[in-house]
Amino acid sequence: MNDLDESNSLRVISAEPEQIRVSVFGGNTQLDIGLPLDLPVSSFIPDLTKLVRSRDATPSDDSRGKEERRTFGVLSRFDTGVEIGPDKTLREAGVVNGELLRLSSQRALSPPTLYDDVVDAAAQLNKAAYAEWDSRSARWMGLVGANLGAIALALLLIQPLSQVQRATMSGLGVIAVVGLVTFAAIAHRSFALDDVAVALGAATIPVSATLVGVPLIAFGGYGFVGACAALLLINYMCYRVIGTGHWIFLASSLAAGLCGVAVLTHSIGVRTDIVCVVSAIVTILMCAAVPRLTSGIDHFEAPTAAVDAERSDDEWALENPFPTETAPVTDTTNSGTNMPTAEEVWARVHQAALTRSALLLGFAGTAVAAATVLLREGDVVVWQVFAFTLTCAVALGLRSRNPRTWAERIAVALPATALAIIVCVIAQHGVFPMPLASVGVLLAAAVGAVVLGLTARPATPLPTGRTTLLEYLDYLAMGALIPVGLWALGVYEHLGPWW
Repeated sequence: MNDLDESNSLRVISAEPEQIRVSVFGGNTQLDIGLPLDLPVSSFIPDLTKLVRSRDATPSDDSRGKEERRTFGVLSRFDTGVEIGPDKTLREAGVVNGELLRLSSQRALSPPTLYDDVVDAAAQLNKAAYAEWDSRSARWMGLVGANLGAIALALLLIQPLSQVQRATMSGLGVIAVVGLVTFAAIAHRSFALDDVAVALGAATIPVSATLVGVPLIAFGGYGFVGACAALLLINYMCYRVIGTGHWIFLASSLAAGLCGVAVLTHSIGVRTDIVCVVSAIVTILMCAAVPRLTSGIDHFEAPTAAVDAERSDDEWALENPFPTETAPVTDTTNSGTNMPTAEEVWARVHQAALTRSALLLGFAGTAVAAATVLLREGDVVVWQVFAFTLTCAVALGLRSRNPRTWAERIAVALPATALAIIVCVIAQHGVFPMPLASVGVLLAAAVGAVVLGLTARPATPLPTGRTTLLEYLDYLAMGALIPVGLWALGVYEHLGPWW
């Protein structure tokens, strides 16, 4: 008889592993699925990939099968983007129940194939050397070329030309706009290439602006206002014909409308500096108010169930379960039977983010235009104007931290960076030592951006010392807009000699 220690007991492990419920986003599909908690991630990634590709793949797409053999799935966290290693389990990665994950594909590294034929070997090596150049890269290169060509045509239209040259260039501009709108509409409505349609639609804006702006600006301020109104009409017509890209037309139309209102106010008799200062302050404050004004555009209406309040529970309980009359058709417009799908929710959130980015870009672009006109008003830049425009750039730059999506951040950060560069360049014509101060501001901004980039960490829910400091700086910059703006207008000079 063997003497067994009673403390040594068998550990029974269930054949079915413990599972957690997570949401996996891949392509245009969201999977709400239960995954094993203690199995390596590599054991169920192929099944997740098949489920996702079953919604996206089409039987006639031959190139997709070849692309699938060259890629492999990678599971990562949705919020931070940190990849989960294939040899790790969800428990080791710290994934909890109800967490959001993202399934993406990466190109697999394959060993070079040996060929006996020299031509095949050279072709294979040439393809491997330029692996990143594919049809998508060629498409984007063509779209960039189309936009650069549109900008070049717009620059040619604003040059002083003779009557014959003006008529010829205007005809080319009209043909370019009509052609771009036609190809954009075909790309969206026939081939579902929304990115191509948006890029081609964006190329129509500079050409349309110069076509209507150059002849009307000759009539002064009211002509400029008419050009802005005509651009609004052209943008609306182009958007209705194309059918997509509302954000790029919304941003340009908003900027054109605000600039038209500012020029109309100046044409009535208001001083240029007052119009520029007020426009810059109002548009920057509107950038801060955009998230609150658009808080409900990414939400669906909550479903409700129709309840007859006049009937009691007893009447419902004693009702005939086999009625002889046909029940009336109930309105299910806002009921739980038409709950939005994951694709509809994702599309609504994406469209809302693009709408907010368009509004932010329109307001921020108008602020940049107003500050630039204020800097160019006088022959010499004074300290008051330099301080006000630099405060506008700082306020916009700090405001770019708050949005959650990259599109919204870029819509504010890009105009802020452009305004800071414009201020420092135009300040070279200011009084001494303003040129040195502007160069110092550029160097400090560059060093600060590098330091922030090197010390960046994943976003944490708890505030840190740096985030608290930036919040205070944002508060001070927004609060200093009106006092510094009054200083730029010379209001303090009328309050007494001590100002």
